[in-house]
Amino acid sequence: MIECRGKGDCQCSVEVPVYYLWTTLGTRYWSSVPNRGSGHLRHPTWHSVAHPGLHLLLHRSPEPITFVRPPSYKHQHGCPRRLHLHPRGKAVLSRQFREMPRSRVEALLASFPKLADSGTQHTTVEQDNVRFVYQPLDELYMVLITNKQSNILQDIDSLHLFAQVVTNTCKSLDEREIVRHAYDLLSAFDELVTLGYRENLTISQIKTFLEMESHEERIQEIIARNKELEATEERKRKAKQLEMQRKETARGMPEKNKTFNKPSALKGKGMQLGKKSKTTDMFERVRGEMGAEIDDSPLVTPAPAAPSQVAEHRASTTMDRDAIHIIVNESITANLSREGAVNSISVNGDLTLRISDPSLTRIQLGLTANASHGVQFRTHPKVDRNTFNKSKIIQMANTGQGFPVNNSVGVLRWRATPKADDTSACPITFTVWINKDSDKYNMTVEYELTGGDALKDVSVLIPYQAAEPVVSSFDATYDLMGDMLEWTIGSVDDENASGSFEFEAEANDENDFFPMTVRFHKSSPYVDVDVTSVSLVDMDEEITFSKDVKSTAENYVIE
Repeated sequence: MIECRGKGDCQCSVEVPVYYLWTTLGTRYWSSVPNRGSGHLRHPTWHSVAHPGLHLLLHRSPEPITFVRPPSYKHQHGCPRRLHLHPRGKAVLSRQFREMPRSRVEALLASFPKLADSGTQHTTVEQDNVRFVYQPLDELYMVLITNKQSNILQDIDSLHLFAQVVTNTCKSLDEREIVRHAYDLLSAFDELVTLGYRENLTISQIKTFLEMESHEERIQEIIARNKELEATEERKRKAKQLEMQRKETARGMPEKNKTFNKPSALKGKGMQLGKKSKTTDMFERVRGEMGAEIDDSPLVTPAPAAPSQVAEHRASTTMDRDAIHIIVNESITANLSREGAVNSISVNGDLTLRISDPSLTRIQLGLTANASHGVQFRTHPKVDRNTFNKSKIIQMANTGQGFPVNNSVGVLRWRATPKADDTSACPITFTVWINKDSDKYNMTVEYELTGGDALKDVSVLIPYQAAEPVVSSFDATYDLMGDMLEWTIGSVDDENASGSFEFEAEANDENDFFPMTVRFHKSSPYVDVDVTSVSLVDMDEEITFSKDVKSTAENYVIE
């Protein structure tokens, strides 16, 4: 409290909260308890008081930008005498983008309350070579400190944008709320200002940057979820398998299966099927699918083993329908011109084998591998190359060895380089029509299915530099992601073999919209490669397998 003595015997008390600069995100400030004087403060004495704080600091040139809580007072008796208050305010949150000593920041903030006048409508003040641009936010001030050489209109526009960021981020403009969202605000400010200069961004773009959404990241999350589901199914399958083994052990093995009439030199890697009357219902269903009556003798005669081990092999081989998994992975790279020509195209692929059952490692794969588009095949060094070249069969060069277990092994690779002048060799082509009107460009992007195979999840990513584009195609599906416009086409097949997309945007040059990136995937590989059969090497017996084909566009661009 401060007592002032006016003319006559005027006695009035004034509450004067005076704040000291604190540039960190701490929660302390200082108040003054001055001695009595004739209407002004003398020799203030400082006392520490606990209080949450708020201060926002940014800057463009070497000077900062600040959020300040100004000194305020309440005159209880309406005394017309003017009180001289301590000139410094409290800083709650600060941010600066160039090297600047703390003493310099404190000096600038200490001088601001002296210059600011709440009784005027001006929002800029100057001192020496520094300009303060400020804006009230309820009980707070947002202050932008620049040099006098900066464009004041741009500074005011920047300040308004900063204020929009604060109002959109915080529910209320009080100290507690802003301190709670301090790191969110700092991240948003870092997007707005780079090396002391403002980026040409909008609020929606800033939100997109802060969310950091990525199409590739979403795909990876989907893949991760699918793997988790597969692992869950695998655990369920193993649990059923163990339950089947337990029941077989409890029931006891048939007398005929305890001894083997045809021993051989092969180790125990096979299975033995019992009589129909001794099998479970699940075995009955499997035998029904296989059709013909199965001989009682084992496919691969194992060495003498305990009945429980024989039952385990039987259950494992019968239940594991995906013990052999094959992946055909292919990437299509192309460089297209905006006029619709194909500059270059290449295709790289590989065939990967994964075996999860140790008893099924000695196998051979029957392939369809037609040499088209100048494709070249390369087999793994441990794969019999001569057999592949003659019969298109993948097997180990040493047939006594098997493929690794629980390990994805690439057994075949290929590379195709179709001729660039053959447009039919390109899965999809694009033509871009550009019309310039003053500083705006009217862009029309057309696509055409030139290959024979249908494409799925087709999309085009179009970059832009200035303001957000205005899309004219009313039936188009698109999304704005930062500085990219994503046009989602979907499936492209014989029923949807062509289409167009039109938009208008500002740009300094038409090259600002290039290169465009095309994404898609196919359900069949570009090169005619397929696995038709999988069989055991020793018995020439076909076994079931699962297959996954991934043919996607990679670095497929329009320049």
